[in-house]
Formats: sequence, C-alpha cells, structure tokens
Amino acid sequence: MPEILLIDDEVEIRATLSAALTRRGYKVQTAINLKRAEEKDFRRFDLILLDLFLPDGSGVDLLEKITALENHPPVVMISGQAGIETAVKAIQIGASDFLEKPLGLDRVLITIENVLATTKLKEENQTLSERLYGRMIGRSTAIKKIKKEIEQTAGRSQRFLILGANGTGKELAARMIHDRSVFKSGRFVPVNCAALPKELVESELFGHLKGSFTGASTDKTGRFAEADQGTIFLDEIGDMSSETQAKLLRIIESGELRPVGSDKIRSVDLNIIAATNRDILKMVSDGSFRQDLYYRLNVVTLNLPPLSERKGDVPILFKHFLAECAEKSGRCPVELTDDALIYLADYDYPGNVRELKNIAERITIYIDKEIADLVDIKPLITTSHERDLTSLRDAVDLFEADYIKRAIQICDGNMSEAARLLGLERSHLYKKIKKFE
Repeated sequence: MPEILLIDDEVEIRATLSAALTRRGYKVQTAINLKRAEEKDFRRFDLILLDLFLPDGSGVDLLEKITALENHPPVVMISGQAGIETAVKAIQIGASDFLEKPLGLDRVLITIENVLATTKLKEENQTLSERLYGRMIGRSTAIKKIKKEIEQTAGRSQRFLILGANGTGKELAARMIHDRSVFKSGRFVPVNCAALPKELVESELFGHLKGSFTGASTDKTGRFAEADQGTIFLDEIGDMSSETQAKLLRIIESGELRPVGSDKIRSVDLNIIAATNRDILKMVSDGSFRQDLYYRLNVVTLNLPPLSERKGDVPILFKHFLAECAEKSGRCPVELTDDALIYLADYDYPGNVRELKNIAERITIYIDKEIADLVDIKPLITTSHERDLTSLRDAVDLFEADYIKRAIQICDGNMSEAARLLGLERSHLYKKIKKFE
C-alpha cells in the first residue's frame, strides 16, 4: 500500500486530498508547514506532495533537502502562484512533476499514478541490476562507486585486493568480480586463511601426495588447483604466515605450484582475490606482510565502506532482509513505525551489513505483530552507545527491563494488569522495577 506525505498549509486541500487518496487505497500523512514536515522520515514514504509556499519557508528549500537524501522518494510540487521559471527550477532540483492550483482531483490522481509507476519501473530495473551484480544491495554513492569499479575492472585484471571491516560484504564483492571475469564459467573457491590450521595451510592451498606427512593417507587436490580456470578468494589474507606468503608470491609470479611431497610442477591460470579487515599497509610497514606480495595483489584495490558511511542504504537493506526472512519463515514481513525506522537508521552497526541482517532475523523470529514500534524492536538490538554488554547476564537484564517497560505501557501504567500480563506477582514486579530503574 503506497504511503504519501502531503505538505500543504491549506486545510481544505489537506482534507480533500487525504480523503480522496485514502478511498483509493493510499496511506496518507500530512504536515502543515516545514517544521512539521521535517519531523518526518522522508525515506519512509513512496511519494511526497509538497506545496511551494509554506508559512515558515519555501518548499523549494525543503525539496533540496529531500532530494539530497540518498534513496529519497519522488516529490511532486504544487502551487497556485509559481511561474514557468519556478517550475523548471523545481524539476532541475529533482521534482518529478509540478501541479498548479486549483488542483483538479483527476489530474492529481493521474500524476501520482504516473510518478509511482515510473518509480516502480526504476526500482525493478535496479533490482535486475542488483541481481546481475550479485546481491550488493544499495543505491548510495559509495556502493555505486564499488559496483562501477567492479564493472570496469573485473574483465581486465586477475588480481584484486578487497579491504573492509567485518560484515561489509567482501566475499560478495569477490563473487561479483568472478561473475564478470574471463573465468566466470570456472569455480569460485573461497578460503578463510584465518581458519586454516597452521600446520596444514600449504596442504590446503597447494595439495599434497599420499604419505607426504603423517596423516596424509590419500592424495589431496589443493584449493588453487580446484580454482584453476576460475577464482580463488583468499579471505583474511593478513593472517597468512610469512612462509605461505612466499609460496603464494611464487604462484602469482610464475603461475605454477607444487603439491606438498611432490617434485612435479602444475601450471594454473586463475583470478586471485585477496581480502582483509586489517590495516595491510601498516603490516607491510612493520614487516608482517611481504611488500612484494602486497604489490602483486594490489593491482585493483576495492575499499568497502562500513554501513555507518552508507546510512541511506539501511532502509533498502532492512526491507530486503525482512522480506527474505519472512519468506523463509512463511509469514508476511514485519512493518516498522517511523520511530523504529529512525532508530535503526541512527544505529552505528559495528557489525555492518551482517549485523543489520541479524537484526532483521531476530525481529522476524520474536515479533508476531504486523507493525512493530520502537518499544518492540529496541530489546532486539545491541546498542553499544547506550550500554556495553559485558556478559550474557547484562544482555538478559537489558531485554527484561525493556520487556517490562513495554508491558507497563500496554497496560497504561496499571501495575496489577501489567503483573498479570507478565505472569508475576505484583510485589515481584515492583522488585523488578526497582532493580532496573
């Protein structure tokens, strides 16, 4: 159900349009001036109807603020006093259309339908593009830049270095590179270097012959051989030992490898994509990572931004993850109120996109309502800026305190009803309140 924000100071226009749009299945919110409008989360709406002249300022100024937001909704300007120059300026700033007063209802409805249809088509094209790019979802400037870099370089280079914090999507970026490379028909072989047992790193990467060391009961094909004519993704390469770094350098330079215990050389041709969440330049400087290997890998470098630097993508990502979780669980996606969405957008996400996905999963699991508010979702989010959770007990206490608060709010402060709702004696409830005050 599309949701429309109508910003106009005329009571009759707000009442008439709200009633007409509601009858046609739209959800409508209104604002009488700039101050009230700016209290809204604009990205929540599917379309905004904005009057050009408002009591406390110009609608053009607000249009500039809205269109400066990443992933902003379409805006249709309305006015009874504007000339051609103003209309042209509004369109240049980013308005989707311009309506003159007095407003004809049919004209308004047709304009809304056309703008929403155009927006939907753009979103479908964006979704198709995202499928082609893998699932790197987002329309922020930072993500568009990453996608463009991958598109330009994936078919031209075989060496990539992906930098970024945990949870930013380094493996996803690597798969996107693979899908656009000359080796896209080959295998994509991911390797977590940090998880490989130190004594078995060479065997895992380069393979071994039966009997080459204790426990080698059969021949083993290494990951590089598996990825021949495909892509090997070396995640957390900063954890690779100096000895293994030297052998990796030899493979890059010669295209040849030798399994452990073998005197035969095997040639390989493949994409080598390395990734790390560590400060690789600092490691080069202090000697813990080989400089020559760094320069061999660093043909194309991608720096993946943390989610805190692409907040405009949070609503899109969250909606996607909620839909994905709901589909898996066989239920309708949970919708969130404005306060809940604002809280999500303001959160810092130290775990990045991975943490946002986990939050969507928890909301799908724990909330049985169609629409969830801030009180519902807050206990499900680890908010480091509010409290440092040093133990499981702290996490349980935080959840319990918020749950009790929610029960008291539901019962309008009636402590007896809240106690019954929580399954507690009233005296026990008071003890809990005192504990968590």
